[in-house]
Amino acid sequence: MTVPEFAKMEKGRTADFVVIVTESTQNECREYRHPVFFADITDEKRPFSISNFDVIEAAGNFCARGGRFGAHASNESFTPIYYKRLIFVTYFNAGVRAVDIRDPYRPKEVGYYIPAITNKTDKRCVPNPGGGETCKVAIQSNNVEVDERGFIYVADRANTGLHILELTDGARAIADFP
Repeated sequence: MTVPEFAKMEKGRTADFVVIVTESTQNECREYRHPVFFADITDEKRPFSISNFDVIEAAGNFCARGGRFGAHASNESFTPIYYKRLIFVTYFNAGVRAVDIRDPYRPKEVGYYIPAITNKTDKRCVPNPGGGETCKVAIQSNNVEVDERGFIYVADRANTGLHILELTDGARAIADFP
């Protein structure tokens, strides 16, 4: 990718990057936070982290909603519409996030979708210190993929269903629709 901030630099104007999505594994924030990391892999023998992306917990009170909160998966398709422009990351109970990566040193959220709970959405439980467990019904956006038409597909692991989305407004303007 060409790095706009480094356009005047003799070295580093272009670089190779990888997006690393870790996975939240515990319900209700009972673990370390799992953000998305961006690494420069221009020299594959010397990769280094350059930035990260995370969803602010307080923006949706996600720890108290039930289920997992944190990154899980990103789209894997390199369709030209989104390539080097946008990635999509599922964040379990925080839905799916559209992230502008045109400047990988400063990834920026430009849209999101949090599915509503349905009558089929399954509960997620945590153990109580004194025994037993507490359960809450919570969406768990699990996997995300895109296609060359610009659709975004989000599957939920808590039986909430498959959601087919389209970008709107500013996020759509970033994509390279024909």
